[in-house]
Amino acid sequence: MTVRIKGHFDGKMIVPDEPVDWPAGTPLIVEVYSSARNPPAPTLEERLDALHRIASRSCTSPGIPLEALRRENMYGDDGR
Repeated sequence: MTVRIKGHFDGKMIVPDEPVDWPAGTPLIVEVYSSARNPPAPTLEERLDALHRIASRSCTSPGIPLEALRRENMYGDDGR
């Protein structure tokens, strides 16, 4: 399960800005991005994974190969 929550650093620990419904001791993997800066751009692998998820849920484009939906094939660039 993936959940995105906002929080803040109180000088000693990261504190969620909204209540969370997790029992004490719940194991977590935490990635921290400062909202004062833009988060890092997704990697090519993350972008392709997102494209595969979108394409697998789409029923509106039957018959279009996934490769044809890649940005560089649609716009003739490498996505930068």
